[in-house]
Amino acid sequence: MFDLQVLGDQIVTEISSLIDQSVIVTDKNGYVIASKDPDRVHTYHEGAVVSMENLQELHITKESCEKLQGVRPGIVLPIIISDIPIGVIGITGTPSEIDKYAKLVRKVSELFVTEFIMRQQRERVFREIEFFVFDLFMSEVSIESVKKRATLLNIDISAYNRVAVIQTSRQLEFSEIEDLLHLQTIHPELKIARWGLEKLVLLIPNITKYQLQIGLDCFAGKVQKLTKQQVNIGIGEERVFYLLPESFQQAEMAVEVSARKGKIVFEEDLKLELLYHSVPKDIRKEFLDRTIAPLLCEKELLHNLEVWLQTQGSLQEIADALHIHKNTLKYRLHKIETMLDIDLADKNDVTMICTAVHMLANN
Repeated sequence: MFDLQVLGDQIVTEISSLIDQSVIVTDKNGYVIASKDPDRVHTYHEGAVVSMENLQELHITKESCEKLQGVRPGIVLPIIISDIPIGVIGITGTPSEIDKYAKLVRKVSELFVTEFIMRQQRERVFREIEFFVFDLFMSEVSIESVKKRATLLNIDISAYNRVAVIQTSRQLEFSEIEDLLHLQTIHPELKIARWGLEKLVLLIPNITKYQLQIGLDCFAGKVQKLTKQQVNIGIGEERVFYLLPESFQQAEMAVEVSARKGKIVFEEDLKLELLYHSVPKDIRKEFLDRTIAPLLCEKELLHNLEVWLQTQGSLQEIADALHIHKNTLKYRLHKIETMLDIDLADKNDVTMICTAVHMLANN
């Protein structure tokens, strides 16, 4: 059953802010676990035991104080959750004067505890979903096992067909994710799981790409408001539930591209980036070493080359875009040709260098 110890101080603080009276909380054995008076904590309160045994409020008068151990004038009331007493709330003062507070104080205490228990239950389910998503994407699990766990978590596996990955600047707390779920407009059955310290994984129900784009735009804004940092989002292709690990891997790649482009990226829209990411890192490094490596320490020349490759126009227009003289541009392009041993008039060389520049940007 719920341990009142974890909430005792919060209840005392909350009740004390509502009424101008001293308040204590005892456990079910009658020992004070929370009070504004530190001398009362851990002391025995016999009136609380009587209240617990009878499941009734007890008015403690000055006369009662002579008979009961550890008590002061006031009222004590059992805190009852789901018909089970879990502790006692006590209010110090003249019983006839504080009687008007008694039922309110008990009600607030019980609501406080009930909400805490419900929050714990929601958080437990959330963590179970996190474990489920992790196992689905990272472990070899059978289809039968997936079905059973999904049923226990009340997840309709036929409803989900896509994965999104969101890169954040920090790990979000459960309360923050709970708020996001309440505010999001993507779909009522959206599932969110934390992935590591700085990522969220979203199981996306079956909606159109347009609806998803609009919903994620809004969702990104809310996450960005929480973290005060740029939010990057990548989305994998549609898959049946058991193949969602493939969608997850695609979303992981797309979120890297999103970080460079500064916008939401659907993996299905990637073209050259798809090719670049399919090349092993060691092969990419070797290709860059054989092509544009000499320019990596010449940032100005590399930038001029990038602008030359991207700009469709005359040398004068390119020079104007770079804010340099046309002859300076000619000199720098010639220097690039010499350093890389290429000919920028040769289409094959241009294609090779263009590929290297794009691969560097996606490295």
